[in-house]
Amino acid sequence: MTLLDSTPDSKQTRALKLFLIATLAVGAVASVVARPSPVPVAPWLVAPLWTLSYILMAVAAWLAWKRTGLHSPALTFYAVQLALNLVWRVWPVQLLGWAMDFVVLATLIVFARRNLVAALTFLPCVIWSLFVSVPMSGLWRLSMLD
Repeated sequence: MTLLDSTPDSKQTRALKLFLIATLAVGAVASVVARPSPVPVAPWLVAPLWTLSYILMAVAAWLAWKRTGLHSPALTFYAVQLALNLVWRVWPVQLLGWAMDFVVLATLIVFARRNLVAALTFLPCVIWSLFVSVPMSGLWRLSMLD
């Protein structure tokens, strides 16, 4: 047994680990069951960018949790956007994409009101979400013309 093994985790470290595990698990499930969607970046960049996005989401949620606690509007919005993100990746319907974008932006605003660092950490996730869903909007409109 090493010194690191005998040192108990602090509540904050355990919470960060749980946020990372839960968020990355949702990302892993989404990547396994997701329908292929056109993303305007090199295909080999998609997986690392999604992974980075999920890590940043988890860290942002952890930062918000530190300030607001688990039962707060900030973490409720976070959970809803995470669930919508998963559902949208499995079933990329435009209305669902708009709902996801709305909740992601609302999450950013709620984070900003509670913890500016959490909001800044979450901002790249918002940008990535919009970057991925906006091209889908154009494809949805084109498919409606057929």
